[in-house]
Amino acid sequence: MSSITRKPSRSIARNGGTKTACIRTFGCQMNVHDSDRIRRMVRDAGYTEVHRYEEADIVVLNTCYVRENAVDRVRGHLGELSRLKGEGYVEKVVLIGCIGATSEAQELEHTYGVDLVLGTHNTYELAQFVGLPGMEETYTPELPGSEGEHSAFVTIMTGCNYKCSYCVVPAVRGRMVCRPLENVLDEVKRLVDTGTRYVTLLGQTVDAWRESGSRFCDLLERVSEVAPRVWFTTSHPSNMEDRTLKLIGEKDTIVKRLHLPVQSGSDKMLKVMHRGYKSERYRRKIEVFREAVSDGTLSTDIIVGHPGETEGDHEQTLQLIEDCSFDSAYIFKFSPRCGTEAAELPGAVPDGVTQRRFLEILRAVERNAFSCNQSKIGATEDIYIRHARTGDGKAVGETWSGHPVHVPTDAEPGRYVTAPISGAGPHVLYAGEPLGKSH
Repeated sequence: MSSITRKPSRSIARNGGTKTACIRTFGCQMNVHDSDRIRRMVRDAGYTEVHRYEEADIVVLNTCYVRENAVDRVRGHLGELSRLKGEGYVEKVVLIGCIGATSEAQELEHTYGVDLVLGTHNTYELAQFVGLPGMEETYTPELPGSEGEHSAFVTIMTGCNYKCSYCVVPAVRGRMVCRPLENVLDEVKRLVDTGTRYVTLLGQTVDAWRESGSRFCDLLERVSEVAPRVWFTTSHPSNMEDRTLKLIGEKDTIVKRLHLPVQSGSDKMLKVMHRGYKSERYRRKIEVFREAVSDGTLSTDIIVGHPGETEGDHEQTLQLIEDCSFDSAYIFKFSPRCGTEAAELPGAVPDGVTQRRFLEILRAVERNAFSCNQSKIGATEDIYIRHARTGDGKAVGETWSGHPVHVPTDAEPGRYVTAPISGAGPHVLYAGEPLGKSH
């Protein structure tokens, strides 16, 4: 594949001959991390990153296929880019990621005049397209993510061996491939040496990681001894070991937050979804977590309106929410994805019923979260600053228990402030003036 053949364009003229690239990311944290690597490629090829399509010579869309609305959004962006190409503002358009690995990719390429389509396993081919020497991908791209940032994602595995009825990930990301432990540690050490203070371990089923007898808990413990602050996502209940839950409570450098998707509180629906566990097994995992991490936060994923879901199934999900007292939840209305088993199942739930159930679950989660957050008022917390002060005078931080906090401080991201919690809502805590300087 040859590098980009350039021709005079409005964008080049406007940028004084400088090559420019715009990268847009759709989807999950895995996509965000992939975009980090894409960013390194285009920068190493001599491109300056811009944030408006009109200013870009090359536009890279890093895409998601898990949710229907994500595909619709990408179509909208491709339509706009096709128009801009016709007007001379954009030279090349690249479609990368999960959509690139689907049967729809060829149709999108033809309809919108996309110049290069790549899936999730050959992202490295972008390097040659933008003018870098060819490279080969092993496990994950050898190009690391951005260094010198206060926080970073580190992918420890890709793909998934589960076949959940509703999920397209195995089709677009492939089966599970785990990075070697030492390879992961080398990346973490490099990031920490260049200023990273917060490392998030990523994987489609991150706790399924394993290598030569070592399991996820072993890797997490090793990383926690190197990085000053560690978290991980997304876990699967079938892989979550009690020793991992206990390690969260034992290690000071691990954020005391667990994201463990349950999807439904109904054993019948869990079986239909092919989740591989029953609701009581999930409850037992939560009991172990609560005992090991008394002040930790718990979040989950819930699907509403999966084909075959009855009112009784919905009530069982509401009961599980009450029993587990989630601090937050990502609640999704069922969205049929082409190529998944659920897309062909009978028993579709009417939109109106799905909407009602969605709101009932949302209110149940928020009631529990609000009650829990209210109990934090009066406590003094060490708050890690994730995002600097915004227009309202507040920075956005995170406690060691995983609660998001708005705090009035000029501290830069990556610093800590100690402050009293003065208020709480269902989604966030509010802190008063910090006590002393940031550290």
